[in-house]
Amino acid sequence: MGRDELQKRVAKLEELLEFQTLIADSSSEAIGVFDENIQCVAVNREILKVLGYGHDEVVGMGGLDFIAEDYRELVKENISKKYNQPYFVMGRRKEGSTFPAEIRGRTVELWGKIYRISAIRDSSYLNTTEMELRETLHELEIIFKNSGVGMMFLQGGRILKRANQALADILGYESPEEMLGLGMCDLHLSERKFHEFGEKYYYTLTNTSQVNVEYQVQRKDGKALWCSLSGQAVDVNVPADLNRGVLWVVDDISVRKAEEQRLVRLATTDSLTGALNRREFFRQVELVLQGDKRNSVGSGMLMIDLDNFKGINDSHGHEIGDAVLISFADICRSVIRSGDIFARMGGEEFAIFLPGTDLSGGIALAERLRRKFADSCVTVPSGVVRCTTSIGVATINSRRLDPERLLRMADMALYDAKESGRNRVCFYD
Repeated sequence: MGRDELQKRVAKLEELLEFQTLIADSSSEAIGVFDENIQCVAVNREILKVLGYGHDEVVGMGGLDFIAEDYRELVKENISKKYNQPYFVMGRRKEGSTFPAEIRGRTVELWGKIYRISAIRDSSYLNTTEMELRETLHELEIIFKNSGVGMMFLQGGRILKRANQALADILGYESPEEMLGLGMCDLHLSERKFHEFGEKYYYTLTNTSQVNVEYQVQRKDGKALWCSLSGQAVDVNVPADLNRGVLWVVDDISVRKAEEQRLVRLATTDSLTGALNRREFFRQVELVLQGDKRNSVGSGMLMIDLDNFKGINDSHGHEIGDAVLISFADICRSVIRSGDIFARMGGEEFAIFLPGTDLSGGIALAERLRRKFADSCVTVPSGVVRCTTSIGVATINSRRLDPERLLRMADMALYDAKESGRNRVCFYD
């Protein structure tokens, strides 16, 4: 080999050495190379930062000088066994302080000699982070278990994987453990509602948005319960993988809902008979008409007045009069259909709106109501009190129905029933 060729090869090797040194010094790992006597022969810059030495100080030092005394035998044993899995020791810096360290080593043969290449990582930060993480998880566990609101964690097909005692109390279970593995279909009032709920909120959850809804769930004993539900997917990706989990916060709002319903009843119904008041009657009639634009049969209206009711109040007192009104309202509810609208218009006057009913249907229902009330009675200390009713019937076969006009027509028929001797049904002609 000529001199020029030799110089080229040497230059090439030096270039390669510089490149490999650059790679080693650019690594975030603290790397050292040790001979068969565990003497340091080469290091990168990161190991100097970790151990606090200068380059010239480290090269030639014994590798065990970088390890706390109690761990040196472990290091020697792992080197002798050519152990190449990570393990933990206490490292030792130049000024004598120690630090938790992770070591990963590999034994290699180079130019007929045995070398040990080791990476040492200061795990103080990792230990601190792990400790902080454990403390945070512990805090979250305390919050989860002791929260005053129910919490449940669902995974894979809406199956309950974790719950707290508050949720068990809300839903009537003995403990959270009793609920593990519960399918969410069991918490909905029906399978249909289960599927509707999933379809309605699937998109929101997969887009990592929070769902907030007031919803009726089913307790263990089968009873319905109003709850507020707040849920969010744990997967932060979009779309989120809901099988990885959804956390729901559940709060019992049955008391508030009951109060809301009580206030609605006060605002919309007659407190004595439970029938709708006049204002709510017309509101509901309008709602029915708006949703029944294609009705070709038309609709009917009954206007009802209790006969000689003032005489009952005068003879027996208002308490008995109230009992008669309550009895009549109960009979009305037993006769009308679920879609009919029943209201107390004031005093002893009542009205019933009959959607989709022609004149013959309206008269038939009115006669049934009249006979049933006439056959009934209210018991008083002195015997029984009987009462009859006069009813006016009106129908209209028009899609542009004016409820007020229809009621006036029925009221005119009621006037005829009164003038004709009471306890009878008349219709508007």
